[in-house]
Amino acid sequence: MTKRNNTQSANLTLGGITLGFLVSYPFHGSFIGGLISSGCSAGMIGGLADWFAVTALFRRPLGIRPGKVVRTEIIPQNRERIFTALADMVQHELLSKDVLRRKLSVWDFSEVLIRIIAEPDVRKTIYHLLANLEKDLTNQPETEASNPKFQGLLQENLSSLKLAQTLAEVLEFSLEHSDVDQVLKIICQTIDQYLDQPVIKVALITMIEAALARYGEDNPARKMVGKFLPSPYVLAQGLQDKVKLLLQDGNVESWLKAFLQSFVLELKTKPSLQNDINRIIYKVLNKTGTSTPNSSLTHSILRRFLNELGDNWDCYLGKFEQNKELRIKVDERVKQIIEIQIGFHHHAIGRLVREGLDPLTDDKLVKLIEEKAGNDLQMIRINGSVVGGLVGMLIYVLGMVFRS
Repeated sequence: MTKRNNTQSANLTLGGITLGFLVSYPFHGSFIGGLISSGCSAGMIGGLADWFAVTALFRRPLGIRPGKVVRTEIIPQNRERIFTALADMVQHELLSKDVLRRKLSVWDFSEVLIRIIAEPDVRKTIYHLLANLEKDLTNQPETEASNPKFQGLLQENLSSLKLAQTLAEVLEFSLEHSDVDQVLKIICQTIDQYLDQPVIKVALITMIEAALARYGEDNPARKMVGKFLPSPYVLAQGLQDKVKLLLQDGNVESWLKAFLQSFVLELKTKPSLQNDINRIIYKVLNKTGTSTPNSSLTHSILRRFLNELGDNWDCYLGKFEQNKELRIKVDERVKQIIEIQIGFHHHAIGRLVREGLDPLTDDKLVKLIEEKAGNDLQMIRINGSVVGGLVGMLIYVLGMVFRS
């Protein structure tokens, strides 16, 4: 449906009232002539005053410069205050910590993780990483002679071996020698491509539209402020572009690497996590047998585990997809980490909004607000003319009554 042009309606209203005043003024001595003349006179004054007020928001009506008494170019003159208020509104109301946490609580991270890991490039890079880890273990200087009783020795000592701590040392070695960098790079590239999917933009637009609706619900003033923001489509596109930039400039890769380093530290020092990792490794080894070449017992077991993981990656990925309990645990763990990051970096939302608004020049800002709210602001002019005319008629009638 075509939106009504209130600017044209306001001009026609003011023009009609002005014409009515000019036509009726010669007859203002009569009651009807005076009533119409007074109404049109007051309506014309109200319409002109509101035209000046609305125009002064954006530019200089009649060429009058901004001053202490008569203020013009109100929006350009208060550009910084407007930007600060909009950034604060988005950060603390539209995308507040509580809103983000609610969205995070219903996010199925494990499903996204499965999609990313299933990508051919990611899978190939993970295979390469596992092969490098296995090679690192093979090249360990610690060796022992071949033991024909290895199988029995393994079964007797499996529960006492510190496999998780050794795995932490291997991961630490790989981090120090940048073996995982390629994996993280491919993961970031895959996420970058994933963000380009239309479903992501639709989800972001829906979230922003819902946030704007909640913000302006039953509050006309807030609805008007919300109109000053770019459209949900533009905001969603800006958010996508910002995340993609973070993915491409290495910030996310650095964050993931820092997370891995933190995980390695926990793996070396946190007994509960060590027990969980040991239990996973034991479970795999008990299913696959334990024949290993000559090397240290612990390294042999870990090498066997990594080989098994690499050879059956698709199988284990499928099992993970079907294991609802494990996926819930992974989701909870990731959401805890992200929630901490929200607490640390929530202030960046306001900065992102400011960075998106700062390139707007005064002319572009005026054009943007006129496109969003200018048509509604013209209703002020129409109301000023109509209400002014009615008040003018009422004053004329009251004057006649008091004189008689």
